[in-house]
Amino acid sequence: MRLLLAIDPGLRECGIALFDLDSGELLAAGMPTNPERKARGLSAWARMAEGVAAFVSSFLEPLRAAGGTLSITVASECPQVYTAGKSKGDPNDLIELAGVVGRVAGALGATSERSYLPREWKGTLDGDVMVERIKARLGERPHEHLRVQLPRASEKHHNVWDAIGIGLHVVGRLAPRKVFPR
Repeated sequence: MRLLLAIDPGLRECGIALFDLDSGELLAAGMPTNPERKARGLSAWARMAEGVAAFVSSFLEPLRAAGGTLSITVASECPQVYTAGKSKGDPNDLIELAGVVGRVAGALGATSERSYLPREWKGTLDGDVMVERIKARLGERPHEHLRVQLPRASEKHHNVWDAIGIGLHVVGRLAPRKVFPR
């Protein structure tokens, strides 16, 4: 079975979404957290990767028990440095995000990795508009909504929706729909 793990990386929590690459179906989505609340660098990256691996493993174990081989592709949003006027926070923090993605891919034994700049997977749409588009795509397969585990804090929901959006982009379910007048 070919799986896709889509990641919206973070040092303290990661939005993640697990897809079946062959059917394009969402299997699980959530936001594991890093128990290491203040550290930076390798130890923090490793702890975040452990949190992601633990979350994903709970879904992989039944698939492994069923037999066959699993190959995992990791797709993530690529941290992007913006010009000073558009930047939020310290651009050096983006190095931390890249480290987390690398550790997650290594922890899961990913067979391949892909990364996408925000503009590549969501274009220039407003974040709230993109979340609604992502929800609409899941609405085409209503049972997938049941597989989304959102964090309690509503201001963190966008991390999970972004991970789902990245996954939908990779499996070809997020492209804008053209409307033709009759």
